[in-house]
Order: sequence, then structure tokens, then C-alpha cells
Amino acid sequence: MNDAFVQRLARALGGENVVAEPRMLEALATGAVRPGALCRPASTEEVAEVVRLAGEHGVPVLPCGGWTAMAYGEAAPEGALAVSLQRLDRIVEYEPADLVVTAQAGMNFEAFQAALFEHGQTLPLDAPAHATLGGLVATDRSGPRRLLHGTLRDMVLGLTVVNGDGVVRKCGGRVVKNVTGYALEKLYIGSLGTLGIVTEVTFKLRPVPETASVQEISAPSFETGFNLMRELAGRLPLAAAVACFPAKPFSGQIGIEASPPDHARILRELEEAAARCGGSVRETGATRVDADEYPAVSRRLDSVQTAGGETVVPPLAARIVWPSKSGAFGATMHALDALAAEAGFGYLMGYHDFPGYASLELFANGGEKTPDLTRIVKTLRGDGLPATVAWKASAQPLDERAFGPARAEWALMRAIKQSLDPRAILNPGRFVEGL
Repeated sequence: MNDAFVQRLARALGGENVVAEPRMLEALATGAVRPGALCRPASTEEVAEVVRLAGEHGVPVLPCGGWTAMAYGEAAPEGALAVSLQRLDRIVEYEPADLVVTAQAGMNFEAFQAALFEHGQTLPLDAPAHATLGGLVATDRSGPRRLLHGTLRDMVLGLTVVNGDGVVRKCGGRVVKNVTGYALEKLYIGSLGTLGIVTEVTFKLRPVPETASVQEISAPSFETGFNLMRELAGRLPLAAAVACFPAKPFSGQIGIEASPPDHARILRELEEAAARCGGSVRETGATRVDADEYPAVSRRLDSVQTAGGETVVPPLAARIVWPSKSGAFGATMHALDALAAEAGFGYLMGYHDFPGYASLELFANGGEKTPDLTRIVKTLRGDGLPATVAWKASAQPLDERAFGPARAEWALMRAIKQSLDPRAILNPGRFVEGL
């Protein structure tokens, strides 16, 4: 990285907030990200100054927070500047009576939720504790509780963003009823930091539920259990419903968040419905359905016993996600079970979050032959499923782009990128092709 650029950064932020020592940077490296330097601005204005300096020197910028999603997407360009927002870590404005809060984007999710809990409120998302609020917005992170509460897009009221030209822009507002202009805040959600660096977020909150529990449902077969959960998710106010695959017998998890009387009523209906199908309901003791994390670490396949009686811990090779129609999920999973074995994977675990989101974890078998992840991804996309490779092991080859081949509508996205990031320095190449 250009020494003159690093020196200008140090003058703008203070030398202690610019890291360029190779040995220290190596500790931050992932399979997709190996920064040439890291800086730690402490305000929106300092973020804007960093972006302007990077633009002048032609240095690509990698926004980062809790480092929980840096393996998501394509590999970062060499010599990029990682811009950590972890010093932007406080609540700016909070009106508990209005159920609205504005916080800096570097605040981690756990600390944010703890501050809300003091007022009996919550942001009903599923996310790693150390993920930052800006990272959740950039990756459009929602989780299984989207079934009851909606997605993150439904909870964001406004943003403060630094675009690729170094200009600070505010979009949306700090009130629930905001009808002024276009809802540009939605444009940045899920854009993976390619359009701007989010520095502040205003959220619409929910009261903490009076009761919360997770029930495990079992059934004699996958088809019986999956159809049961689909029917329950369609008629009951469940917080979350996740069906697991493979499961012999079927296993799924249902989250309930309700008042005590409603909780008891919903639980009674679950038990009656399961009994009619020859299944059962069991209290797990948890209050939230397990959420998947980035980087992908399975917590459901800790060990496997081989036919010879040996216990092994299979390494996770990749996680693939896609929007899934519940009616076709069973057939898709059964086909993938056979395909994964043919492609050289030892094990797989699949999950379907209702109303329609699938996640597939593929595990290597520890043999000498490398599994063929490309074949799995091509098959899914060939069947019309917009599969995204959310994570893969650094040693696992893939001859497909993480977000799939270019589509016609991406031309509009490229035009928006050109307008907001004219020098193409924000996370270049890490998102869809051309962004």
C-alpha cells in the first residue's frame, strides 16, 4: 500500500488508529479478505475523510465491523483498506415511548440488545452477538424470526451513509410514519457495502415478549413432519419454524413468543396437531430457535459415527442458501442428498425456515478427493433456484460466482453503483458481477 496514503490516514485519524504492520494484519486475514491496512475512524465525518482519501489514491475500501461476515461474497482485492467501524459504538438517540432508536453502525448486537432490554424492548433479529448493526444492514441479516416479525428491511426507518464519493447522505427518518421522498434506505440494505458505508441506523423496535420458548417437533417421516410444520406456520402466530433435513425421524423447531395465555393455547394446538400425525412435541429449554452464523459454523453436526464405529468430526466445506418454496423443498432435499454423495461430500444438513428460505451445509468426508462444490451449485441454479454460496472453506474450490451469473436486472444495479460510487472503491468485486 502507498506509504503517502497511509501517512495521510494517520494524520487524519491519529497514528494509533491506522494499522499497517503486516504481522498484525495477518491476524485479520480470512479466505476472502487480506487487507493491506486497517483504519479506525470515530465519526461519520472521519469515515467520509477516509473514503475521500481512498478515492484520491485509488485504494479499494472494505467496510467491516464485527468481522462475522467477511467471508461472505467474493474475494476482496489485494491491498485494500479495511475500514473498521467499531469505534462508532454508541446509541445516538433513544425514545422508548416511541419504540424508536438510532445507534452508530459499529455497535455490536449484544450490547445494543442489552441497552434495549433495560426498557423492555428488543430488535427481533437473529444474529451473532459480535456482529455490528452496520454489518446486519449490509448483509440484510434477519434469521428464523422473520416468520413473525418480518425482515430487517421492515425494521429500518433511516440510515446515515457515506457514499463512495465521500459525501454524507441521510435517508429515511427517525419516526415510524415517514412519507417524505423515496425510501432510499432500502437501497443500502443487503448491498454488502458496495453503495455506501452505513454509519448510523434508526430502527423500529418491539416489546420483549412476555414468554418465549422453543418446541421440538418429531414425526414418523420427513414428509409427515414437514407438511405438519407448513400447516402450523400457515395458521398459527409462530415466532419461527425451522424444519431440519435429513431427519429420521423428522425433527423441527418451533419458536413461540406470546402472552402466557396465548403461549399455552399455541402449545396445546401444537401438541394436538402433532399427536394426530403420530408425532410429539418436546420443550427444549431454549428461548430462541438457533440462528445460522457467518462464518458458517454448524452447531448441529458436532460428530458422526461411521459404519465401523469410529467417531469423527466432519469439516464444514460450504453453506449454500436460497429462497425456497415450501411445496418443493422435500423433493429438492432428497435430490440433493443423493447429489451430495455423488459429488464427494460425506454428510449434509439442510434447513428450511418458513415461510420460504433454505440453507444447506455440506461436510467433507476427510478423504483424499476434494468434493465437487461446483456441481452442487450448478445443479441448484440449473433447477431455477437462485442459490448463493454464503460461505465456503478456503481450501474448497468453486468455479462459480458466489451470487450466480449476471442477470439482466443487474444493469440497473451497476448504474446505481456508478452514481453513488463513481470511482468504484467500495467493496469492489465482492458482490454481484460488476459491482
